Amino acid sequence: MGRRVRYLVLVGVVLGACGVCWGQKKASAPSPADGATDVIVGLLQWKAGSTALFHNVYFGVTPDLGPAQLVSERLYFTVTMYFYLAGVVPGTTYYWRVDAIDKDGVTVYTGDVWSFTAWPFTSFLPDPKDGSNTAAVSPLLKWLAGRGASKHHVYLGDSKAAVTDGAAEADKGIVTDPNYAAGELQPLTTYYWRVDEVAADGKVTAGNVWSFTTVLPVDDFESYTNEVGSRVFQTWVDGWGYSEPAPGNPGNGTGASVGHDIWAAGTAYTSIAETTIVRGGKQSMPLDYNNINAPYYSEAERTWTTSQDWTANDVNMLTLHVQGLARDIDIPSVTTPPVIDGKIDDIWSIASIQTIGTKIDGEALTGPGDCSGQFRLLYDTDNLYLLVDVSDDVLVQDSDAAQGWLDDRIEVFIDGDNSKNAAQDGKNDYQYCFRWNHGQVEVPVEWYLPPNSLTGVNYGIANTPSGYLVEIKLPWLTMIGTPVPVGKLIGIDVMIDDDDNGGDRDSQVSWHLSSGSPHTPSLWGTAMVVKATGGADRLYVALRDASNHTGTVVCPQADILAARQWVEWGIPLSDFAAAGVNLSAVRKMSIGVGDRANPVAGGTGPLYIDDIYLTRPAPEE
Repeated sequence: MGRRVRYLVLVGVVLGACGVCWGQKKASAPSPADGATDVIVGLLQWKAGSTALFHNVYFGVTPDLGPAQLVSERLYFTVTMYFYLAGVVPGTTYYWRVDAIDKDGVTVYTGDVWSFTAWPFTSFLPDPKDGSNTAAVSPLLKWLAGRGASKHHVYLGDSKAAVTDGAAEADKGIVTDPNYAAGELQPLTTYYWRVDEVAADGKVTAGNVWSFTTVLPVDDFESYTNEVGSRVFQTWVDGWGYSEPAPGNPGNGTGASVGHDIWAAGTAYTSIAETTIVRGGKQSMPLDYNNINAPYYSEAERTWTTSQDWTANDVNMLTLHVQGLARDIDIPSVTTPPVIDGKIDDIWSIASIQTIGTKIDGEALTGPGDCSGQFRLLYDTDNLYLLVDVSDDVLVQDSDAAQGWLDDRIEVFIDGDNSKNAAQDGKNDYQYCFRWNHGQVEVPVEWYLPPNSLTGVNYGIANTPSGYLVEIKLPWLTMIGTPVPVGKLIGIDVMIDDDDNGGDRDSQVSWHLSSGSPHTPSLWGTAMVVKATGGADRLYVALRDASNHTGTVVCPQADILAARQWVEWGIPLSDFAAAGVNLSAVRKMSIGVGDRANPVAGGTGPLYIDDIYLTRPAPEE
């Protein structure tokens, strides 16, 4: 370690002892934690920014913090706390911000707005939220316990007066945990509830009266099983249909496939319905779409034998919850591959740019120019293409062939079947190493695979003003054993090794890995090969009435097919009515991907659907 590095480490230790967050110019690490709900005293603490000399502290009851909320001005950077002498009021939410003033006395780094709630003696933060109109018909009522409460007296009913007065018909008794299973309630009905907190000495603190309105379920997917007659694809018919119970159903001829295949040899699935990726309850509906071939759209459709009246009780919204295929990056296809020469061809402009900048090993970086980078991905049927642009102000290559990891190089990790195993499987988990100024692809000694794993690999390296650029071709045949299909998932990570002065590696940065061993496929990112379709794969819902009038609504969120978490999509029923659908006589609902009116070739992938219901507006209080 050089003199300069030792000095920087010493400075970092000293500033850390003073509450300074090294490398972060804004104030950070708030205490109370952002969103805390159990605060008793108004003591605010934080870590100073790395270049801060003073801090300005703002404190108020709204997130709009301006000059009127400035409570402490130009606190010296070693004083990283403020005490609100007036005291906090139980049940009140407070907002605060700390602005860091740079050592030049002029530059201000505006801090984030943080919040906390002073712990009240009453019950608070109800779930469902007060005024919600999306409560389940069998809700589990939850709340945060008031300060000092040991028991909770629950009142619930459809009469606000009865709950307010604590009438016998609303009295649900005393519970010890801050939740209450309400049982099955009436759909599209407004209920009121209250929780009185009971202290250990018997003192009762009356709670506020809250309200919620229940939904009318269309399908929560909880009733489906693996048994004939109750399988999810026998209600939501896909492109394949089913043969039993007789007379069966030939399917709708689209590219949709509903449910997991529990009959395939070697399958990991034991349930036709999805039991892991679930929003509510224990099951959701898996829906695979495949728009590569005609008819170029995919639909799952449910038909009712009797017309459904979706106008009763003032319903005005159809809601469904959707989660797409969890992935970090899409790999676009090309018909003309890039030239592998270490130069950025125009074709690379269609690929998204991913940042390589998380330090996972070695010494502290002096900045992005010390060691960082970006990469892009493209593919065709035969090859995966990578472009890695490295920023590195000192380039070194002085180690022998067996110790390439000590020099400047990039490492590409591929999990060919996206198994996300805890360790390499020796089958299709690969590490490719490309050392600056070395001239050949390395056989990685720390993760050896047979030499034919490098067959067909080609790359080019060129120096740049900020470091170097690597362009790589990796054959699909060696990674997955076949030409790649659209919709294929692979695990991937890209890392940069940095050597600034010879000897040992100084640092290593990654794209996806945040900590742990690089040789851990479960910690890598996920990429999917997609077809460049110009956005044809859009999620939509269609309703058809008893007179065969159909209305279709396309989801406005274009990227919902790649949503990594559950997304709530609410559709005004007026959109279907405007298309001519008689909402008092709904006979069929379709959930689709593509464009049924103007079908064009698209991609493929899985979706998950859960908790479809109708809602009415909550009453105004």
